[in-house]
Amino acid sequence: MDARLKDSLEDVDEISGMPTFHFSYIIQNMIPSSIASSQRIKTFDLEFEDNKEVSVLNDDDVTAIPVGSMAEGLNMPNFMETTKEGCNFLALSDIDIMLVMNQYLITFDEKEKLNLRFVEAKELLPWDYYALAETNDIHPGYVRINRSNTMLFDQYQDREMLLLNFKMYNMQKKELVDNVMVNGPALTIPQSVSDRKVNGNPLPMDKVLAMPCKEWPPPAVPWIQRSKEKDWLPETLIQKIVEAGCHIVPTHHRKVDDCKSRDEWRISFATAERQIAREALTDIQKQAYIAIKILYHQRLKRQELLSSYHLKTVFFYTCEQIPSSRWEENIGSCILCFLDILIKYVKEGNIPNFFIPENNLIDYLSQKQLDELCEALTQIRKNPVEQLLLFFDDKVIENLGVKLEFQSILNPVVADMEKYSHHPNIIKFLKEVIRPCSLNMMRGYMEGAKYNEALRTGEDLYCLMLKCEMTEESLAEFFLTTIPQITTDQEMVINFFICITKIYEKEKSFECCRNHLLHLLETKQTGVHETNWENCWFL
Repeated sequence: MDARLKDSLEDVDEISGMPTFHFSYIIQNMIPSSIASSQRIKTFDLEFEDNKEVSVLNDDDVTAIPVGSMAEGLNMPNFMETTKEGCNFLALSDIDIMLVMNQYLITFDEKEKLNLRFVEAKELLPWDYYALAETNDIHPGYVRINRSNTMLFDQYQDREMLLLNFKMYNMQKKELVDNVMVNGPALTIPQSVSDRKVNGNPLPMDKVLAMPCKEWPPPAVPWIQRSKEKDWLPETLIQKIVEAGCHIVPTHHRKVDDCKSRDEWRISFATAERQIAREALTDIQKQAYIAIKILYHQRLKRQELLSSYHLKTVFFYTCEQIPSSRWEENIGSCILCFLDILIKYVKEGNIPNFFIPENNLIDYLSQKQLDELCEALTQIRKNPVEQLLLFFDDKVIENLGVKLEFQSILNPVVADMEKYSHHPNIIKFLKEVIRPCSLNMMRGYMEGAKYNEALRTGEDLYCLMLKCEMTEESLAEFFLTTIPQITTDQEMVINFFICITKIYEKEKSFECCRNHLLHLLETKQTGVHETNWENCWFL
């Protein structure tokens, strides 16, 4: 066995006393890799492109750009919550759309002051708008927008006036007038009146007004060198991000004086964050982030002290520190590292902005709030598995549609933790704990006609056994010997092998599975209905 793999399998976390391999196994089976795959982004892009509400927004004046977790592929999957009355759809993510005003242009170059276009402050969509972003004597990460093109006086863009005009501009539907709310830089269209749907379910939508800036902001210039030194992001991606510039959005810092709040705007790196999430994060890192957001929704969200943006910021810092190969080897230890970094920042009372570290994202929290947050995070850190199991107690991932009883299925893994931490025996653990648990999950997926998920679970188990030198079988042979141990139901067995032969139809090594399927069909008294083929791909 590879020494590095052996170290990973025997690693025990000091704080929780938990073997990190056990934690990794639980995460990767409660949150299947299919839920975090890059295919989600492709699906989102197609849906966004076809959305009629978005197409109405795009014109000569405004360009609609999707940002936030759904556009990044970092959103929570859709969940169904089971209650005594039935199942309820849970919308744990909303749609964030940045409305970029095309006639506007912002510069950080003071030499351009004489070239600025002076326009009427009340005009939302002027023919031409060119203004200067000033960063002196203001909270890091924020600017004032100076519209004056003379050295004789300054005239700053009123943020409240622009937001009011923006709200009126978006009241195209009469029924939305009483429902649209201004939240910071965003207009929130509630779930009850939103046209945006995923799988037929309405989702709330946030529209964010933004002014484009084609320059990289001076306060963020040190980020360029830091990113090159950290060697996480490819230089081509760094260059692309810098060349795209940033945006200016109408929101002020929470602690700014009321008299100055109308003049203060925030530098937004939403499009840069989207590029990083799409091009730098691996599927396994996205899987880890979804696990982190589940911990957040289960234990932290109700405190209303941290936001998902805080989580994403700390997650990017964690990815800077931990090589992507480590995430592949031991996702559990990487999530624990994330929690350690987050707790450290909260204890210091400072979550530094990823691009402008001088901008402390939690400097508005009181010491009492920081203490409450730190206590909650410490409890999660001591036993993150408990929080994950509690979350899934009454919820099921909608795309899977199968309610697995994780508490009972994974109980042997949880029960083995203490014993394994004192006397690690990898082979015994895999044979007596992991293999039975995986087979139970495969059975659950097959009973729910989710044969592709059963296949994925089996593939993961096989890869682990292969790495640990516990089998010399091919993957096809593994399934031939394993499926009869899971079920004797002929219909389920046939459907599973229909699924596997379609997925691996071009693989010669799976000829044995194709022959076995033919044998099963020949010995079956009644023919296989066409719907059986559809069941294999039912999502």
